[in-house]
Amino acid sequence: MNWNTLITDSVKRGECSHAIALFEKIRGDDCIHVYGPAFVSLLKLCIKHRNPDTGSKIHAEVLRRGLLHTDHYVGSTLVDMYAKCGLLTKAQEVFDMLPLRNVVSWTTLITGYVEAGDGETAIHCFDEMQHEAIAVDAVTLVCSLKACGMVGAKDKGQDIHADVARAGLENNLPIGSTLVDMYAKCGLLADAQKVFTGLPLRNVVSWTALIAGYTDHGHAKEALRCFDTMQREGVHPDAVTFVCSLKACGLMENVSKASEIHMQISRRGLERNLIVGSALVDMYAKCGFPRKARQVFDKLPIRDVVLWTALIAGYAEHGEPGEDALECLAEMQHDSVSPSSATYVCGLKACGNVGSTIKTQEIHVSVAKQGFERELLVGNALLDAYAKCGSLVEAHHVLDELHVRDVISWTALITGYSQLGQTWNVFDALERMVEENVKPNLATFVNVLNACNHAGLVDKGERYLESMFSSYALMPTVEHYTCVIDLLGRAGSVDRVVSMVERMPFHPGIVVWHAILGACRKWGNVYLGRHAFEHAIRLDEKDAASYIAMFNIYADASMHHEAHQIEAMRVEKQAFQLEKLNNRSLCII
Repeated sequence: MNWNTLITDSVKRGECSHAIALFEKIRGDDCIHVYGPAFVSLLKLCIKHRNPDTGSKIHAEVLRRGLLHTDHYVGSTLVDMYAKCGLLTKAQEVFDMLPLRNVVSWTTLITGYVEAGDGETAIHCFDEMQHEAIAVDAVTLVCSLKACGMVGAKDKGQDIHADVARAGLENNLPIGSTLVDMYAKCGLLADAQKVFTGLPLRNVVSWTALIAGYTDHGHAKEALRCFDTMQREGVHPDAVTFVCSLKACGLMENVSKASEIHMQISRRGLERNLIVGSALVDMYAKCGFPRKARQVFDKLPIRDVVLWTALIAGYAEHGEPGEDALECLAEMQHDSVSPSSATYVCGLKACGNVGSTIKTQEIHVSVAKQGFERELLVGNALLDAYAKCGSLVEAHHVLDELHVRDVISWTALITGYSQLGQTWNVFDALERMVEENVKPNLATFVNVLNACNHAGLVDKGERYLESMFSSYALMPTVEHYTCVIDLLGRAGSVDRVVSMVERMPFHPGIVVWHAILGACRKWGNVYLGRHAFEHAIRLDEKDAASYIAMFNIYADASMHHEAHQIEAMRVEKQAFQLEKLNNRSLCII
């Protein structure tokens, strides 16, 4: 009986159980002579069915028969079997035992590390292979270039590119496409484009690699240009190409282009493809069309946690004002899909939007049960939701429970105190924040200055504005200056307002001039009001708010000065003409 033929034929016919049964009969029987090809067939069967347990038994039999040292195909296939089953340590052990390591065994090991996501080790293996003077082949080069792209090893990638050029393999389509992908992943988009342009044939793989590179590095317009050019050249996009192009549409918020791509996807019957469908949901959600996202979502055969989270995020960002997001979260849990920490962050954002302490507390309970409570992102989202709901005791409790507190944590609490007018708690929180060596950011100081403004603390507000640059190396924005200018104006410190406007490191915007106009009306300063008005209408000659403010300043002053009454009438006439123009424009629209 020829056991070798029986085993290999059973594998070829797909009779897996029979092949394994035959193997069990020959195990430990030295009278039955079985050679390398039969064991290679059995190991490939284990690879196909991801069966490392049977593979280990075959490994033991191979060792017992001494085949590991006499048949390099058996050794390479063992390495491949362990690598494909995710047992890289075992694959490396077998590889290290091989008496002869050739291009096949080295490439098999490198491929295993690449497929497992361990690019660093794959590159290390490639270096060792070259050190042993083993000639590489096209497959080795492709795998090594993939490893470089995975870890951003651009210098090593360029070295391998030089090897490719010396070997005259630049026109090899798989190698060329992988070079494009490697350069794109490393952010060297000009090099990726140069290699791509030099390819004698550009297929969907090379086009998609280039489109993905432009998209991943924020060049959405260029990515979509490539997408259009690709199709003009007669190359049809695949699922991955559509996903990259939809991501580019999301970056540009170009819903019109996305709708065109969506139509192509529908014509190709890919709308129910989970990867493509997920990209559509994510794109519509990010572009502010959560209901369109929901329409695509409802057609998908499988809805996992990532898909649910994308939909909930869309509703949380763009829902009115967030009930839809919370309904989706409840529906998701009803469908027995466990939320991730990212899902809860989106749900808590929705709670803050609707101002629901009860919903926040419900999510808080779920978060605590799943052990997410002390994760910084979730903790910050909880804190922010409680603060927006005005539940500052709960917000403070969440802050105290966090193992790590960053600027977002403290700023969320400070914002809550500021919005409720608890000025001294704002200052106390800022002091504690600094004591913990957490540096305030621009958003922190907006709320601190607002607290000063609400409480009328002029000197304190000016000191905080000054400390932004002197103590924290932060450049105040127009929002910070506007807040302090408004504070000074409310207090009647008109001279200090003028001084601050002159010291601003940028031209005042219309919001600043509005703040000054408001102060001028309160304190009856016609001269400064006129100055602010002229600057405001220079920025926007149709700004109705400026005309109304200036009219009110003149009207208030006209009781004491006839000339101001005339000026008030003139500004009122201008405002009336502006209103007629605006109304006419509205009618035209």
